Amino acid sequence: MNIPKVNISFRKLKADVVSSSEADGLLTFHYTICPDASAKDSFPERFQLSSSSLPYIRLRMTFPALGIIGTWMADSGFSKNLRADWAPGQQINLSHSAPVVCFFNGNDQNCLTLALSEAARDVLLFPGIHEENGEMLLEAAVLLSEPLSEEYHLSIRLDTRTLPFYESLKEVSNWWDSVSSDAPMKVPAEARIPMYSTWYSYHQDISDEALSREYGPAETLGMKAVIIDDGWQTSDNNRGYGYCGDWENTPDKFPDFAAHVKKIHSHHMKCLLWYSVPFIGRYSRIWNRFSEKLLHYDEELHCGTLDPRYPEVREYLVSVFEKGMKEWNLDGFKLDFIDSFRSYPDTPAYSDTMDYSEIQDAVYALMLEISRRLQKQNPSLLIEFRQNYIGPRMRRFGNIFRVGDCPLSGISNRVGITDLKLISGNTAVHSDMLMWHRDEKPEDVAIQLINNIFATLQISVHLNEQTTEQKKVLAHYLNFSTKYREVLQCGDFRAHAPLALYPLLESCKDQIWISASYKENQIIPSPDPASYRETIFLNGTKTPELTLRFSAPGVFLIRKLDCFGEIVHEETKALTASVHTFQVSQGGALFLYPSGASKSDVAIHS
Repeated sequence: MNIPKVNISFRKLKADVVSSSEADGLLTFHYTICPDASAKDSFPERFQLSSSSLPYIRLRMTFPALGIIGTWMADSGFSKNLRADWAPGQQINLSHSAPVVCFFNGNDQNCLTLALSEAARDVLLFPGIHEENGEMLLEAAVLLSEPLSEEYHLSIRLDTRTLPFYESLKEVSNWWDSVSSDAPMKVPAEARIPMYSTWYSYHQDISDEALSREYGPAETLGMKAVIIDDGWQTSDNNRGYGYCGDWENTPDKFPDFAAHVKKIHSHHMKCLLWYSVPFIGRYSRIWNRFSEKLLHYDEELHCGTLDPRYPEVREYLVSVFEKGMKEWNLDGFKLDFIDSFRSYPDTPAYSDTMDYSEIQDAVYALMLEISRRLQKQNPSLLIEFRQNYIGPRMRRFGNIFRVGDCPLSGISNRVGITDLKLISGNTAVHSDMLMWHRDEKPEDVAIQLINNIFATLQISVHLNEQTTEQKKVLAHYLNFSTKYREVLQCGDFRAHAPLALYPLLESCKDQIWISASYKENQIIPSPDPASYRETIFLNGTKTPELTLRFSAPGVFLIRKLDCFGEIVHEETKALTASVHTFQVSQGGALFLYPSGASKSDVAIHS
């Protein structure tokens, strides 16, 4: 595709300096912006913009929608279909999503990808088909604060190269890193090894006695961290947030919280503790201190959302996390609900008791201070953020991005994991917590694990209550995910058919190739197995077979594993450059090794 003309309009702003660079279908603009009270938007009106009085930069382009079948955005989830140009814009900011949109064709190729360097302030994206002529209309607007306190810089990246859409998005992630003034948070090794979470298995009904029963089995299964979720700070188990804010352990559940954390450490696991960052409960002792410093009050949840524009709010929150880390020897935090820091109908206007006028600027200041002060105490700190506060700036403050809540939904987890991996660089991507019914069949447990295998697995079931078969499946795939974590999590990741919700995922590194199939009866393109020391195909379907297309002939050791990791068949066989169907158990795997592979390469997987 030829690079379309990019038109720019301003309200209350002007461009002082404009520069651009173009090479082989890749165009980058750089703008230096300053105030201009007389500047008016020359483009057709958009309600989401006209209803605001803030200054903004707005870009607009049209191009023929040739071969385009879908739209990828960081928060598109199951909705990667094309939309009309009159649809509402997607709002993006520091605590929600990421400023990128990619149009792709039926061959998984990029048609056009737009990315913006602004990853903190409010951005609106409007991608849609113009019905009268079949052209794509793409608009973006960046809203700035008023008055603009300093010179503002914005870069715009436009990619029309014919390359896989996932490669285009990976390059966007690298570009964000290149234009950022600070590096992403370092990722400790433990962030890539399975963890135990208390949330789905216990909800708020947790205690020292109950959780202590899980730590031995978790250690035996190879887990390296425990995430203690909501409930440690309250005796109320009704799922509300009325008691948030004081952030002290409730003694009837945890008489000595430091001793409980020490118990986790004795099992050679790290401890991460859940905090609902913005919420302050109506029944907390701290309520009266901050009840007039709220963005919003929720009657149903019995809690308010703290306003980070007040310096005392930010300082209180940072001090809470510092205190917890110091007194309880915590290794990390699950910082929840950061996406609740936003404007509401009852949000008060800026006042001179605040030191920020824009909410997202204040959130950035808060997260920066949390990161700086906590990492000073522990450079190997683990911090988890949940979808959708997963943009490029948030990678500076957290090293774990987890899929949003989707209990028992393997496909939701798979889509969420894939969307995160495409733009998250080296940040550790985690599944939402995995859970299942106590009577679930082992092969169905395995299929759910395979749906999540390209991420760090979080497990949230009562480990001692699992059947013998469930334990065997869990042990097998936790071991597999740990053994192959460099390939699964840090390899060359390829995602296919986004409009069909990624029925085939692949990753390769260090001459190991891993594919996972999630659609029955699809033909899976195989790399030349002779070029890899190990080629692995996982069956994430209920059909007990996999069909592969080989591009070159060869002689291979063929090994088939069931969902428990047991070898059910092994043979050496010559394969032609053709399509071959293999019987592979539901939730099982097919391993291929080139003839003459070393003994260490073909050692029995366990």
